[in-house]
Amino acid sequence: MNRRNLLKKGVYGLAGVTLSSTLISTLQSCSSIEKYRPLYFSKTEFSLLSNIVDFFIPKTETPGAVDIKVPQFIDIIISETYNIESKNNFSNKLKLLIEDLKSNNINLSDYNSIKSKFVSDFNNKTHNETYDQIRDLTVWGFKTSKEIALNVLNYNPTPGYQLGCVNIRE
Repeated sequence: MNRRNLLKKGVYGLAGVTLSSTLISTLQSCSSIEKYRPLYFSKTEFSLLSNIVDFFIPKTETPGAVDIKVPQFIDIIISETYNIESKNNFSNKLKLLIEDLKSNNINLSDYNSIKSKFVSDFNNKTHNETYDQIRDLTVWGFKTSKEIALNVLNYNPTPGYQLGCVNIRE
């Protein structure tokens, strides 16, 4: 492996880990999706992204991805950490998906029609790369959120006690 690429990937990974907890806490202060102003996406793209994120992790007994504000997380991650080439690549894929939805006369705010198109795209293997990238970002944002880590995944930052110098006979 090229050392330069290894260092780049390490820095991006470290930045992502560092930013994820900060971003999630920042997003907790945001009130709702309707009031959120996207940093990178247009309102149409953000609305579609929110619907797709909701397909991947819907609300059940546990909060859904939209409840945890994963669409906002994805918007901030793409806006702040992606380089220009990656941003353009992601945007082009999302625009192709929007054009495909519009060509099939699907209203971008109709959850059920988008969901049926999502299922048919999945079965026909169209737009898989776009869906995979959104799914990866969704799972990352969901699992690193404070609410899910503490309440659902039962994360304990100190899993046990360290008893240093203990007498063997005790």
